[in-house]
Amino acid sequence: MNKVILVGRLTKDAEIRTTQTGKKVASFSIAVDDGKDSSGQRLTSYFNCTAWDSLADLIEQFVKKGHRLAVTGKLQNRSWDKPDGTKGYATDISVRELEMLTTKAEADTIANSSSNDSTTAPSSNTSPASKPAATKAPETELPEIDVDSINSVQMPF
Repeated sequence: MNKVILVGRLTKDAEIRTTQTGKKVASFSIAVDDGKDSSGQRLTSYFNCTAWDSLADLIEQFVKKGHRLAVTGKLQNRSWDKPDGTKGYATDISVRELEMLTTKAEADTIANSSSNDSTTAPSSNTSPASKPAATKAPETELPEIDVDSINSVQMPF
């Protein structure tokens, strides 16, 4: 099984491009908090990620530097010949699922702080008082379900 789940922040805006066959691809890097070392110094790991097609569209439209994401995907190894004749190797995350964890209020704060100081990334440790109040999802009418018809369906297991 080849599955990776990461939660982190974009280190810079994603690079969006289109292949010769017309497929859209987003390349980006996320910084993942790995706790602290024995001296109390914060540890961070950086992972290169690639998302295709509709996920690349979402990233292009809604995700910016500093936004928090949860990505699920697989490890993808690649190699190439360097100009000096040696082989280069890299391992990336090929993104299959994406969840945006940054709220609109946080995104606005990130946008404002990055326009004022583009070198400072937002802190992932915010106090509860600084978090925006939760908004209630709008009520939606669901269709009525005929429970008797569900019980009569034969399940394959």
